[in-house]
Amino acid sequence: MLLLSGILAGVPVGASLAAAPVTSTGKPVALEGELDVLVEDYADGRSVTRHFLKTTHGRVELKFGRKPTTLLSGTRVRVRGQLAGGTLALDDGSSANVEVVQAALPYTMGEQRTAVILVNFQDDNSQPVTSSAAHSLVFTTVSNFYQEASFQQTWLAGQTFGWYTIPVSKSVCDTGAIYTEADKAVAASGADLSGYARKIYMFPRNACGWTGLANVGGSVTRAWINGSFTLQAVGHELGHNQGLSHAHSRDCGSVTLGGTCTVSDYGDVADIMGAVRVGHFSPFQKELMGWLNDGVSPPIHTASTSGRYSIEPYSSSSVGPKAIKIPRGTDTSGRTLWYYVEYRQPIGADASMGTVGNLTKGVLVRLATEGDRYSSDLLDTTPASYSGSTGDFQDGALATGQSYNDAGAGVTITLASADTTGATVDVTFSGSTSPPTCTRAAPTLSISGSTAAVAAGSTVSYTVSLSNKDSSACAATTFNLAKSIPGGWTGTLAGSTLSLSPGASGSTTLSVTSPSTATAAGYGIGVGSSSAVGNAHTASASAIYTVASSGTLSETVGTNKTSYLRAETVSMSALVKNNDVPVSGASVKFTVTLPSGSTTVISATSGSDGYARGTYKTGKGKGAIGSYTLRADATSGSSTATASTGFSVQ
Repeated sequence: MLLLSGILAGVPVGASLAAAPVTSTGKPVALEGELDVLVEDYADGRSVTRHFLKTTHGRVELKFGRKPTTLLSGTRVRVRGQLAGGTLALDDGSSANVEVVQAALPYTMGEQRTAVILVNFQDDNSQPVTSSAAHSLVFTTVSNFYQEASFQQTWLAGQTFGWYTIPVSKSVCDTGAIYTEADKAVAASGADLSGYARKIYMFPRNACGWTGLANVGGSVTRAWINGSFTLQAVGHELGHNQGLSHAHSRDCGSVTLGGTCTVSDYGDVADIMGAVRVGHFSPFQKELMGWLNDGVSPPIHTASTSGRYSIEPYSSSSVGPKAIKIPRGTDTSGRTLWYYVEYRQPIGADASMGTVGNLTKGVLVRLATEGDRYSSDLLDTTPASYSGSTGDFQDGALATGQSYNDAGAGVTITLASADTTGATVDVTFSGSTSPPTCTRAAPTLSISGSTAAVAAGSTVSYTVSLSNKDSSACAATTFNLAKSIPGGWTGTLAGSTLSLSPGASGSTTLSVTSPSTATAAGYGIGVGSSSAVGNAHTASASAIYTVASSGTLSETVGTNKTSYLRAETVSMSALVKNNDVPVSGASVKFTVTLPSGSTTVISATSGSDGYARGTYKTGKGKGAIGSYTLRADATSGSSTATASTGFSVQ
């Protein structure tokens, strides 16, 4: 085996993403260097993954008979193969030909120091997005998405540089030249990029056919955005930087999983690493990044035995179990094969899914292989609706009462119940001859209501919701509810019991009134559950009732326009606050004074956001033309406030 030395001499490292031109040695060689794994994302649904090796002598592209699925950018490796024409051909991706010397350092948690660099070309100096808009896109929109998806564990921080015109033509796809010249331009402006581990290069659409290009993993990464300045594009490429591959779908025609299937590279309709919409990363991907099932991250149930498992809405900010992983055997190399089950609700970044098929009406089921970041495949659990299109996956969720059975793996997945608080899933492994048994579980109990400050003596209504999480073999249970309020306060439960079957949910109302002498503060109120079963059905929930300070009421008033036509409707709103906190339940009197001096009074009450709203319709005659005065008088407890504005009618 010939160790390569000097063959790549004279080729500048990183000058281009193309393989360095190398004269064939005609002999096997061994090389050591740092991997650079890149994914090209095309708008037509194609993607290309390329592996490069950066050595002290230059850069060479690696060609695999079977591409490895665990290697990331930044990994130091030794490789063996045949060197010819700028490529090193390896027989496959096995350890016999690729030896990991040092793994890439992870960079998926905490602040991501990011530089956004805007460049255009010597033959196209257009600026399709402003610097401020690009900055807001990355450091507000994209950063907020990552912070939400990581359960507040990962976010972006940094600076936007440019625009710069670089000496590169838009008619040439030379991404190495783009980042080299872009970095030079930043340095020439006096800025220092050494403190940024992630660099994002944005430019007008050029000859490169892809919309985005990115390193896969690594603690120091680059991403290229080719004219597509959206959360979908930037968030997707940063997902590659975090070490993720694409979110696939597996279409097996009239069955959920069979011998003849088509895997679509971007086919997952609920994951930003697909190409359909912005959605949270799948639980398999979040587990890879440490955002689930690791340290303080929310857990994932591992269902190794038959039983009932409860999971929370996947994109909610709560920290309970977010998914279930179910073993389904091993592959030929001994790696565990898994099912991942999760429950989407139209919350946060997943809000758009509420109107798409049944994505938020059941649980999503995916395949994945332990350690194989290329293996996340969304399944269609409603294959009877097969239409032969990718849209078929939009109604692919497993609905309440439905089961998916994998006879080969001996696993059955049944959705027992689902509501806004979460989903309950029964997992059954074949081979057990025992009859179903009743397994008791603590119910899910919640209390919700307005969080706005109210005047002392006000009555606030809260909704108390309870879900029975017992297994399906259990009988219906009567749950007893009890309230907890401060001494001297009054509270009433509209119903003190809820009778529910396993998987069912119910609700009642708790009305709480504070004394008129209560001082300004936040007071805890609560509700608890019990039943004849005993401790298994004990649960509690709490909320805060806030009494506003007296004497500091403030108000602003406005209309939806400043000028109206005759017979047009004026929308009025008054915002009532106490110590800058919105006040709920304040009485507001709108007084409209006409040009003639006559007045019209409209009464309203402020809502949980502190706004009181009303409408006034102007007259049809000529006498309606002129200037109007609008006054709003607010009263909350013993406090009052007044605000005025005006409008005209033409």
